[in-house]
Amino acid sequence: MFGYIQFNKEELSEEDYAIYRSYYCGLCKSIKRLYGTKMTRILSNDLTFIEILLSALNEPDEVVREEKCAVNYLRKITSRTNRYDDYVAKMNVILAYFKAVDDLRDEGKKKGMLKGLNQPFLSIKEEYPDKIASIEEALDDIHELEDGSCEDLDLLCNTFGKVMGEIVSFDDVFGEELYQFGYHLGKFIYLMDAYDDIEEDIKKATFNPLKKRYHDIHFDDDIKKMLEVFMGDAALAFETLPIIMHDKILRNILYSGVWSKYNQIRDKRGEKKNESL
Repeated sequence: MFGYIQFNKEELSEEDYAIYRSYYCGLCKSIKRLYGTKMTRILSNDLTFIEILLSALNEPDEVVREEKCAVNYLRKITSRTNRYDDYVAKMNVILAYFKAVDDLRDEGKKKGMLKGLNQPFLSIKEEYPDKIASIEEALDDIHELEDGSCEDLDLLCNTFGKVMGEIVSFDDVFGEELYQFGYHLGKFIYLMDAYDDIEEDIKKATFNPLKKRYHDIHFDDDIKKMLEVFMGDAALAFETLPIIMHDKILRNILYSGVWSKYNQIRDKRGEKKNESL
């Protein structure tokens, strides 16, 4: 489920790209401090987006440092940290943990990864019991639906939306607005993931709710229309938030970056289909 909430570098100014990278490096730094260097490999652009979103909404005091990279000491970077880093780092662990659970469940992979994430997961669950319980409940519902070969795409997307709603809604004042934004964003992520994995899932005979639609002549166009609806709802929820700081970065991701990723997936699929002709 990682990798779909990305920026479009071609449409991002050098200044905004540098700011984005500083948040990315700051989040990496926080993960290393909390869980060690090896755990920095779980860092994702998706969670960097959430870090920037929460920071832009609340404009907290920040520490900006020029320093050596937390992973590659020969490299100099700029890191930007604030009071949201630890929370977002922990949510990065939560999503990585559940992804490892899914990989082990579906393909027998990631045993080592899951073992390394287990203790941090239990610690975070103790710190945020209600939030993690809600996430677990939603993911259990998804597993039950997938095990039953559910073809109700709306139900599956809506259920994963609850997961992202909980992840994003870390705010006392704008908690409900953030939940709604995360909910719609989660629907988009689930459908993008299914669209991205469809050919591999067909090949491996693993679950994918799009299998019966895949050979329809309008498959790609129909999925794009659904993605546009989901992202449109997410964008509407985003625009209710009083964000001024870093608004260009966030809008670059929501209105351009996610579609750059979609185009990569669709172009790759088109190349494969042409090769098979």
